[in-house]
Amino acid sequence: MNLRHAFAAAMLALSACATGDNASAPEPTQAFAGAPNSPEALMQHIRVLSSDEFEGRAPGTNGERLTLEYIERMFAGAGLQPGVTLPDGTRSWRQETPLIAATLTEAPTLTFTGRDGARSYAYATQFSAWTRRLQDTVTVENAPLVFVGYGVVAPELNWNDYAGIDMRGKIAVILVNDPDFETGVDGGFGGRAMTYYGRWTYKFEEAARQGAAGAIIIHETGPAAYPWAVIQSATGSTRWDIVREDRGMGRAAFEGWMQNDVALETFRRAGLDFTQLKTRAQQQGFRPVPMNLTGSMTLHTSIEQRTTYNVVGVLPGAARPNETILYSAHWDHLGRCPAIDGDDICNGAVDNATGVASLIELARRFSAEGAPERSVAFIALTAEEQGLLGALSYMQHPLFAPRDTVAAINIDGVNNHGPTHDIEVIGFGKSEMDALITAAAQAQGRRVEPDSSPQAGYFYRSDHLHFAQLGIPVLYMKHGIDMIEGGRERGEALNARYVANDYHKPSDEVTDEWDMSGGVQDLELLYTVGHGLADGSSWPQWNANAEFRAVREESRR
Repeated sequence: MNLRHAFAAAMLALSACATGDNASAPEPTQAFAGAPNSPEALMQHIRVLSSDEFEGRAPGTNGERLTLEYIERMFAGAGLQPGVTLPDGTRSWRQETPLIAATLTEAPTLTFTGRDGARSYAYATQFSAWTRRLQDTVTVENAPLVFVGYGVVAPELNWNDYAGIDMRGKIAVILVNDPDFETGVDGGFGGRAMTYYGRWTYKFEEAARQGAAGAIIIHETGPAAYPWAVIQSATGSTRWDIVREDRGMGRAAFEGWMQNDVALETFRRAGLDFTQLKTRAQQQGFRPVPMNLTGSMTLHTSIEQRTTYNVVGVLPGAARPNETILYSAHWDHLGRCPAIDGDDICNGAVDNATGVASLIELARRFSAEGAPERSVAFIALTAEEQGLLGALSYMQHPLFAPRDTVAAINIDGVNNHGPTHDIEVIGFGKSEMDALITAAAQAQGRRVEPDSSPQAGYFYRSDHLHFAQLGIPVLYMKHGIDMIEGGRERGEALNARYVANDYHKPSDEVTDEWDMSGGVQDLELLYTVGHGLADGSSWPQWNANAEFRAVREESRR
């Protein structure tokens, strides 16, 4: 079956609606290494963006300046127009994203004190901590530790891990992931599939709502879905947050993680059985457990407000320009990070120079076909690595009306190992976007697989989450595991090697092993889905069980 015909057939069941506005800008000539969405063209961008010159693309650095300028040049060369209207009516590529930058000025010490005395732990190797309060010095002294299980308050599930306790002046000790992770049984939290309640971001938000003085999550590699080295890699970096009206005073004084061995020792000192308590925490009716230990920490932080930027280009629609399809990828990475073998630049080649390269090449692909009926916007988002902050800022100040945004397609890491028989859709089962990507994959002779690691909560760990919270149906596709050369065994081994050795480390760089032919194949699927929507009149819907359906229905009304 022809790819476009197969896709069109999948869209017949979807419904339609419309509205309009656009602007123009010069389209300077830009030399590209190959045809749109070719391996050569993708590698041209990836090599530049992940080079040492770009210093790991951290917001607020010279690497950011170089990155923004490069994306702007490439968007213009791809035929896009600036997507931001400034107050004076002029157009810009950049959407201002005001953030707070907080940098520890000295390594803190975490101390737990009990009847057997005080024990102190080392920053980075044994714990990580930061504050979202805009204060130079934050001190928590002799605050009682309370084990609060998974730190979940879910009224719709009659679940409250903070029941019966006043957390003011206390430190919440929290398990990562959610109560169903280890049981594998759906007790309301999706079984092995992580819900938003399992995300570390949620746990800190809930601890703040409970009035906790501090919040510390116990790291376990399985439930967290990444090793301690990932947390350690960010310990020396500047922490970022959106600008909050209360200057962060509504958050706990400190938030952080503790290494698993430290947690086990702490529970033993408290006379508590960690395994037994974790089992209790997986059951409805769990109640917080005071640990008869206190915790102390002082954080000295240099704080400043900085402005970083989302970069936005748009290809205006020829018939209904106010109806928009979004493509997104985050441009930022970690910048300088703890050195390994003398290398202290986290280049972020896979994560996410591949995604930004994909945005540029998809833009070229659309431009080559001419303007579709609807507009197509391409957004390179900032500060994803600091908690999806560029996307969160966009959610608070959307450039394209959510009610008129047809769908959003997010790209975070692209296949660099070669072609696969399959592709994975993260959050499969949530919306009608599944049918569109399935039809496109079948036309390629490939199959769609649901998320192979639902327990990792990847749906809630990338920028599309905040588009979904606006009610916009989203598609987030990861590359397949079943390799054309080597099958699943090779695919799983390559994925495991990347997570263990390269993810958020200086070794995430381009090597001679890279093969972008599989990435090209995957991006053709995303182009097919987006182009079908852009040239059509369909409006994908959330499925009935999706948590974002009600928001969409309200916005469309």
